[in-house]
Amino acid sequence: MALPGAPAPAPAAAPVPPPPPTVLMAVRAGLARPSRLPPLPAAAALRLQLSVEPEAGGQRRFRLGLRHPEAAGGANVAEYDLKDISYKVRSPTCHELTVLGSSDEPMVFNFEEEREAQKWWTIVSSSLREVQKASDSTLASQASSLPAAAGGVSADQDPEAALSLELSEKEDLALHLAQAIEYGDEEVASQCAVALARQQATLSILLKESNYPTDDISMKVGVEDATSSASITIRVRAHTTIATLKQQVFQDYGFHPLVQRWIIGQCLCVDERTVSSYGIRKDGDTAFLYLLSAKMAELTEQRYEEDQAQVMLSSTSSLTDAAGERRKYNTLPNMSPKKGWGNEAGRKMDIGEISQHLDTLQIGDLFSAQPKPAATSLPSPVPTGWSCPKCTFINKPTRPGCEMCSTDRPEDYVVPGSYKPDETELWRMQQEQEGILQYQQALEAERLKNFQQLLQLEEEVLVPNREVLECRICYQRVAPGEGVLLRECLHNFCRECLRQVINYSEEPEVACPFRDDSYACSSHLQEREIRALVSPEEYRRFLERSLVLAERRSQNSFHCKTTDCRGWCIYEDSVNEFRCPICQALNCLLCKAIHEGKNCRQYQDDLQVQAQNDSAARQTNDMLQTLVQIGEAMHCPTCLIIVQKKDGCDWIRCTVCQTEICWVTKGPRWGPGGPGDTSGGCRCNVNGQRCHPRCQNCH
Repeated sequence: MALPGAPAPAPAAAPVPPPPPTVLMAVRAGLARPSRLPPLPAAAALRLQLSVEPEAGGQRRFRLGLRHPEAAGGANVAEYDLKDISYKVRSPTCHELTVLGSSDEPMVFNFEEEREAQKWWTIVSSSLREVQKASDSTLASQASSLPAAAGGVSADQDPEAALSLELSEKEDLALHLAQAIEYGDEEVASQCAVALARQQATLSILLKESNYPTDDISMKVGVEDATSSASITIRVRAHTTIATLKQQVFQDYGFHPLVQRWIIGQCLCVDERTVSSYGIRKDGDTAFLYLLSAKMAELTEQRYEEDQAQVMLSSTSSLTDAAGERRKYNTLPNMSPKKGWGNEAGRKMDIGEISQHLDTLQIGDLFSAQPKPAATSLPSPVPTGWSCPKCTFINKPTRPGCEMCSTDRPEDYVVPGSYKPDETELWRMQQEQEGILQYQQALEAERLKNFQQLLQLEEEVLVPNREVLECRICYQRVAPGEGVLLRECLHNFCRECLRQVINYSEEPEVACPFRDDSYACSSHLQEREIRALVSPEEYRRFLERSLVLAERRSQNSFHCKTTDCRGWCIYEDSVNEFRCPICQALNCLLCKAIHEGKNCRQYQDDLQVQAQNDSAARQTNDMLQTLVQIGEAMHCPTCLIIVQKKDGCDWIRCTVCQTEICWVTKGPRWGPGGPGDTSGGCRCNVNGQRCHPRCQNCH
């Protein structure tokens, strides 16, 4: 009894009726009549019907029903749960159904058309896989809930349990990582990331939808294939990925994701990125959808039908709770008057209507057996232009590159002679010509500027370095302007190192000092560079050394015999005397001596008599012969005087004829051509070989 003043109990709410089952597909098939089924009319065919209905816990129940034809009343003959039957394909037009746990013979269905039987099997096989997945998930949850004492095993003994534990730990770490990043805890986020990296866990890190604006966006989409174009409008959100967008178009219009190529902001979109990352942020933003042929996308008929069946199955889960929520992301196509589109404002276009305006439907190219709806208007003419090999966009004939993705025009394409560009294209072509002219003018101005800079550098004595460099001799850092760029080889060195190279050079031409393990520069410093790098006194000494070296390397040279005189000459065979222009002494070229007042015979007789009566001269001659015999002295291979090496390397020079000598081979260092001629001499270091086993490799 209710207390006085208490409100009356509310009437019990009426139970909510369960939603009706959704019919996935129905086909006609003949049945080999088993005795347990009620008799059927003669020559009658059954209607096979596959349906799905939601159950508690988010599960779905698939049922296969056998019904009379509509003409016979459509009554239900039998109905089976998919988990209780076995369904097999015996031939392209013959299927077999067996009830599990029953002793009855299998039921055999015969289909009139092979294509219809294949579609039916695609839907049934997809549903059977869904049932199997749900069954496996239920068994796994039941097994995990059993205690260890009831027959369960520990994770140490069962590999599956160990794997499950490892996955659980990885999920916890990933969850903690996401929470740490969300709360800004860098230390915890770092620890979780390190732990996941050590386990080499495969992650997919995406921003939550809460990070994006929640407003719907009306995105304009230009749809094109190889021959036609159309325009539609799709409602998306900022967090919609390109992959989701492809699935949305596949579900609403029937274009498979493999044939879709999305271009937004002249970028070929990838599946993982969102539309907002490509610039879709407000109503009216434009995207382009290019449709490839099924052959080009390598899309088979079986793949298309299986994926379409999967989409159909997945869409049934939203019929009971979220059908309206999903539909608000798929809006009516935007009619383009110039394309001849005409449909009602409150109705979404179907695949048939789009195929009328996209003259050759891409999927229909492969599945030509399916009948197409008749077009209500004449097909649009094939546009003039070249098709982009990358994105298939039809460009104007005169465009050098694709307007969408900037791909170059095919080289074998020829602009039709009868083509007349419109005003917009003429303006673009004029802008291109003006741009080319401006580019040529800028290029010519840059060339003139570079030429003037080269002339200015040519007038300068030394070319300074413009950037910081490291001298390859002293390995010191050289600031801009403090180094020198050699003109002949463009190698950089500091000024002081080059000055030292000039002062210690024994050659009249100073070689570039650049050396490394595989290359030695063969260029030389110019005369003006040498004069600018050294002081006047150093330059005078350099010239004197050059003159001395020139005298040494001249075959018919003769130096004045006056002590400390620098005079010398180059004589001819017909000349026997040389008057020194410095000391004015008369030198005999035959006797190699000064003997004014005597002829050559008189001078040589006096010299022999003097040597016979001089004991000191004899002792000196005997000592030199002994040194030659023991190997501490040798005869010059050119003038035959005795030369001796006191210390140092194996390279020596005769003090009389200035011949360069190899000490270990007792022969000339170079061939007849002089320094650098390896056709003769000791040939040291030619092909990496030393000239003698005792060679010190120092010449």
